Amino acid sequence: MPRLFASITDRSRGGSLVAAALAGAAGAAFWIPARDAGRGWFPAPLDDVYIHFDFARSLAQGHPFEWIPGQGYSSGETSPLYAVVLAAGWLVGFRGRALGLWAAIVAVASVASLLGAVRRLVRPCPAWLAWALALLPLSLGVVDWALFSGMEVALFAAALGRALVALEEAGGRRGETRERRQWRLGAWGAALVLLRPEAAVVVAVLAIAAARAAGRRSGLAAALRVALPGALATLAVAGSNLAATGDARSAGAQLKLLSSNPYLSDVDRARVFAENLVTFWVKVVRGELAVTPALGAALPALALLGLARREHRAIAGACVASAIGWTLLVSWNGNAPHHNFRYYAPGLVLVAIAAALGVSAIARARRGAPVAAAVGLFVIAIGAAKVPGQVRHFRAASANIRDQHVEVGERVARLPEGARVLLGDAGAIPYVSGRAAVDALGLGGYRRVPFARAAVHGEAATIELIERLDPADRPTHLALYPNWFGALTSRFGTEIDRVTIEDNVICGGPTKAIYRADWSALDAPRAGARATAALVDEIDVGDVVDEAEHGYAPPLPHGGWTTLDVLSDAAGVRRFDGGRTIPDGERESFVVKRGASGPLVVRVRVDGGARGVVVRTARATTELVLEPPRDGAWRAGTATIDGVAAGERVTLEARGGGYRDYHVWIERADAVAR
Repeated sequence: MPRLFASITDRSRGGSLVAAALAGAAGAAFWIPARDAGRGWFPAPLDDVYIHFDFARSLAQGHPFEWIPGQGYSSGETSPLYAVVLAAGWLVGFRGRALGLWAAIVAVASVASLLGAVRRLVRPCPAWLAWALALLPLSLGVVDWALFSGMEVALFAAALGRALVALEEAGGRRGETRERRQWRLGAWGAALVLLRPEAAVVVAVLAIAAARAAGRRSGLAAALRVALPGALATLAVAGSNLAATGDARSAGAQLKLLSSNPYLSDVDRARVFAENLVTFWVKVVRGELAVTPALGAALPALALLGLARREHRAIAGACVASAIGWTLLVSWNGNAPHHNFRYYAPGLVLVAIAAALGVSAIARARRGAPVAAAVGLFVIAIGAAKVPGQVRHFRAASANIRDQHVEVGERVARLPEGARVLLGDAGAIPYVSGRAAVDALGLGGYRRVPFARAAVHGEAATIELIERLDPADRPTHLALYPNWFGALTSRFGTEIDRVTIEDNVICGGPTKAIYRADWSALDAPRAGARATAALVDEIDVGDVVDEAEHGYAPPLPHGGWTTLDVLSDAAGVRRFDGGRTIPDGERESFVVKRGASGPLVVRVRVDGGARGVVVRTARATTELVLEPPRDGAWRAGTATIDGVAAGERVTLEARGGGYRDYHVWIERADAVAR
């Protein structure tokens, strides 16, 4: 029987069909139980799936790198190559709901390719054992969840498998020149970084491995051939981001990386990073890779065993090193433990491939095939025992996405013509509704407005950017989690509808509400700003654009938290303003853009609890004279200074208690007096 199986599956076409059948069966094990939960939509357990769909639709409609056609470049698509593949499906007719089916087809083809790559890497060993080892990555339910989720993970895994095959070929001595094989490996590296930016660590490992395999030829030249295509692809994406948005980082990096959180100290970042690693080990390695925690180390142990035999050492070493680098890098993502650990899935695939090589090494020993078969089947069995739980989670998550995000999208589609919605999940709502939208978190770009940069500072910073929009471009409606955007929804929205789900396992909250937006508090005249002749300079604190232009420095990370309020100005008009909290003894500062000589008045909009604020310039130190606080009204403090030069830094310091700074104006004293 093994020989008959080998004769059938070793044929190129027959082997591909078997691989496709196995991949399809694995996908069906997740999709069929979740089919009813999709209620007419292909089951997708993550709203991020629809973000890819949004970018793919825009690309197919002739608007590359746009989240919604006509809204400008967005750096929110961190897997541009996957968007291209999805767009191809759109162009051939997989549109609307059918794009989910195309994503499933891509996933099956990708997983089949991965199976073929693993079979090739574990040679030489009996064909039946090679097939068993190829299934090892699919025995991990948490990996299957990610592979068949509709995300780019399956396509990335396929490219990863082909890159490892190319690495094996790069050290060969037959056929094409070694240089050409190295360039091919580099091309796969470029594909990897265009599918996931974290793949830069994988490309680095592949380049080092290729250099080690260069023999008597230049190892440096080999490393450059492998690394250069990926480096150029990365630079191309970063350069496009910089040219189009002013920031080389993707919107996802601005929003999710621990280094992007302004309120974390270095100690805090190190703590969260360590917590992510521990959570991954406890919940995934010990909790999801084996039927019991005690067997969780079996897969990593076999991966290390893959280093035992010389013929597999380079590939196994590349897998292990890449998996370690990948795990460390994605743990720097604040969202890493969420989304069912899908960010870690490629690292687990690498470990599974190295483990397959470890079992193959056992098979190469004398009379080792039966032992290898027993070990391989044992590892597959202890991992597969967790698959049913992942299938149930997949169904529950798909139901959540359908019943909340897609449902809200369908209701948004019924809003009046011309409705524009502000949302905090950039996927299903705009894809399903077809409406224009603004993403409060910034993953969907909007005309160079830096919503991603503002989002990490809080709601006040986001609303300050909405204030910058032309009134005709502001959202007419909100579709937000009230638990995420409490101030925004309560101050600027009137609820008209809501969707609440039960047994939430994946969404940001059980309830997402739809509101009619009211931005009237943003349109009031700026109180405190005198005639143009009087105004020298001003900074709108909490507005990240204005802050950047003025080199504003808040007392981060243990201060400078954004705050907002809507109060009456001197004319009795209700007026929004965002600002920052400055704790007692802390300082904020900014650079004056336009200077002036002679007596000047520094006017600061503060909260009613402010007790003392010291103003420092290059020439003098003085204290604000604070107005008496009034209920429901804005309060100001003023100080007179003797001139300020353009480029000079002005510092404000809290004395006697903290204060909230919302706005600073510098005005000519004589014009103010008149």
